[in-house]
Amino acid sequence: MAKITKFQEPIRTRDSRPATRNSKLTAAQALVEVLIAEGVEIVLGIFGHGNVQLGQALYERKDKIRYIPVKNEQNAVHLAIAYARQTGKPLAVTTSVGPGATNLVTGAAAARINRLPVLLLPGEIFADGIGPVLQQLEGTDDRSANSCLKPVAKYWTRLARPEQLQIKLREAFEAMMEPGNEGPAVICLPMDVQAMAHEYDLERLTAPRHREFSHIVPDERALKKAVQEIEKARRPFIIAGGGVLRSKAMDSLKRFAEYMGAPVAETQAGKGSLLWDHPLNVFSIGPIGTACGNRLSWEADLIIGIGTRYSDFTTASETAFSPQAAFININISAFDVGKERAIKLWGDADTTLKALLERFSFKPRPPDSSYFREISRERQTWLEEADRWLNREGNPLRQTRALKVISDFLPKNGVIVNAAGSLPGDLHKLWRCKDPEGLGYLMEYGYSTMGFEIAAGLGAKLAHPQREVIVLVGDMSFLMASQEIATAVQWGIPYTIVVFDNHGGQSIRGLQRSSGFEDFAMEFRKQGEGKDFLPLDFVKLGEGLGAKAVRADDPESLLKALKETRSTKDRPTVIHLEVDRNDMIGNYGGWWDVPQPEINRKGEVTPSRLQYIEQKKRQIVR
Repeated sequence: MAKITKFQEPIRTRDSRPATRNSKLTAAQALVEVLIAEGVEIVLGIFGHGNVQLGQALYERKDKIRYIPVKNEQNAVHLAIAYARQTGKPLAVTTSVGPGATNLVTGAAAARINRLPVLLLPGEIFADGIGPVLQQLEGTDDRSANSCLKPVAKYWTRLARPEQLQIKLREAFEAMMEPGNEGPAVICLPMDVQAMAHEYDLERLTAPRHREFSHIVPDERALKKAVQEIEKARRPFIIAGGGVLRSKAMDSLKRFAEYMGAPVAETQAGKGSLLWDHPLNVFSIGPIGTACGNRLSWEADLIIGIGTRYSDFTTASETAFSPQAAFININISAFDVGKERAIKLWGDADTTLKALLERFSFKPRPPDSSYFREISRERQTWLEEADRWLNREGNPLRQTRALKVISDFLPKNGVIVNAAGSLPGDLHKLWRCKDPEGLGYLMEYGYSTMGFEIAAGLGAKLAHPQREVIVLVGDMSFLMASQEIATAVQWGIPYTIVVFDNHGGQSIRGLQRSSGFEDFAMEFRKQGEGKDFLPLDFVKLGEGLGAKAVRADDPESLLKALKETRSTKDRPTVIHLEVDRNDMIGNYGGWWDVPQPEINRKGEVTPSRLQYIEQKKRQIVR
């Protein structure tokens, strides 16, 4: 027979002052005290019967910690991801039990793959075992749906008693803030445990953790070997990943590249590591890479990866580099540093680059070297091609032309936000980063979550209110998760959302066509293909959520709409921008491994399959 525990009346403080040492508090109240002590500035969430206990505790300390109610729990995690990306600090997210908790999974996966800290506090069914209760799973080994968060969490635990909070919270913060391996920490909070009281030693519970981490310097033998490899290289090539920005190694990267005369390509996470107008910046490589980046990477004899995890969009599905190329990896992640059979420089990017520069005994490559001149020619050819795309006129407006209008308008410290669709490819090749702090390009391309953008824009604005934030979102992503526009209206937070309306998922439609597949189900048409487009009105949708909303159809009206956003200080602005659905930037030499059917319905091997087989032969497993 299940043990029936006596109902615990929540302990309420008479005012908002923190309790003194050896105070009796509920687990929820103690949790809030720790969040305040840890410097967590905002808690996001939605209250239900499974977390109202924590809601009361947050109310009692509302003068010390801010609570923002979101409209969807997944959006809350996306907001927190953007905030962490811009500040390095975690936010907390609270949900009720059941569907509120399972709504966290996609956001948690995005945080894990992007290695960004966020504290997730899902409500949980009773710890005492009484059931079944509302929203409880039955007939399984695990009575809680919250276990679905385990595969995507950096740290996962479930409280059974309030006293466990003292250890579990410390473990959660240490795990999610581990340098180079940050990620979401999950503490499941049963409803009854939140309300249980315990005699806490508040002084010990809220004592500051030691947050200083040593900047790891690689082993001296590895540094010596790397210097020897660099010295003999004739065509070195640098890949700047997100680790450059995380360690604020932008200046060290610049000096390192200039010393070797090596071109620098940036990953999506690392874009902004080198300002766009630097003569060694070749922008990007891979399937959404530039012509200059892809050619120079293929002909390189040494690849130096700095803070990159070598995703398929960086390696062109392992076809981007010569079979003879050597590799040096600089990475604080022990998992990533050994990829591509590289010389492993396990350490912080900034510290390691400085250590290498100190050990260089060879002369720097002069700017008039043949390799430097080749880089300059390739880069100039690409800039001319990029300008051609950025200045193309058309009706409807070309997407790339719209990007130029936005780029010219945005100040140096402005921020753009994006994640999915055709925009990431255009931006990776064409966007010109001007912010020396590396905060101007917020692209979630680890999980590339559709619907990430609007909530993330709110997170970016909360992180740096003085920066102008422009969200670039496709129509399909907007329809997936536009709810946080209402949250921004509720809290009077101004930022701009440009909806690129091309009548559906044109990125995947383009992939279908380029792969020899049928153009199928990727456009917003009535009753299937060949019918009229749905009359979607994003101005009305924006206005319905409380935002200011306008329509733009050409470069002039887009610029006018952007200028008008600066006079709106109390809410976001939605700009509905129709763009040419068929205007897609082509491929510039990078391949992406998207499998092609071995045979068609007639039993034939298609030309697309034959091309795929040839590309597979080029893949190199080092």
